[in-house]
Amino acid sequence: MQLTLLPVLAPLRDIRRDDVHAPVLDEFMGGLGVGYSYGPPFGDRLVTWADLQRMEMPRRMLRRQAAHNLDARLGAAQVHGQPPALMLQFDGIASTLLLAEAFWAGLERAVPGELVVGVPARDVVIVTGSQSPPGLAKVRRAIDRVFFAGDPHLLSRKLLVRRHGAWEVFTQNLAHAAF
Repeated sequence: MQLTLLPVLAPLRDIRRDDVHAPVLDEFMGGLGVGYSYGPPFGDRLVTWADLQRMEMPRRMLRRQAAHNLDARLGAAQVHGQPPALMLQFDGIASTLLLAEAFWAGLERAVPGELVVGVPARDVVIVTGSQSPPGLAKVRRAIDRVFFAGDPHLLSRKLLVRRHGAWEVFTQNLAHAAF
């Protein structure tokens, strides 16, 4: 069986560039980084600096190959649930879908307002719209439950919003939310 490399989200607190056995992590946003996982199954083992040396692969090529493999596997992504909140499923690494530009264009029209996501863990992504107070509340509750349960691959308590084709931390303007 041939191994495939895919990008996966990981907390930036795991960055240790002085250790060759530490995972290769690129900064993403909001305290999150992008690591690179061998698979399938994905997410069990991240590419380390020593692996990169052994493969004689430049970091740029690692990024490019992982992005290409992600695009090729997007057909496996699934959306479950009903508004006000949707759940994503993708090979146990649903958070990786945040890195797939093509995936989000189809979902933008499925929610009221801008796309807002919670990514409390590598395998948990909850999607709603910025103009859906019940959806935002549901996403926040789901994040709290995942952190309370202590998932082995916790990522972020922050909500993220997709603006102009990029993710940023969502800060809800309370005055705007009343309208």
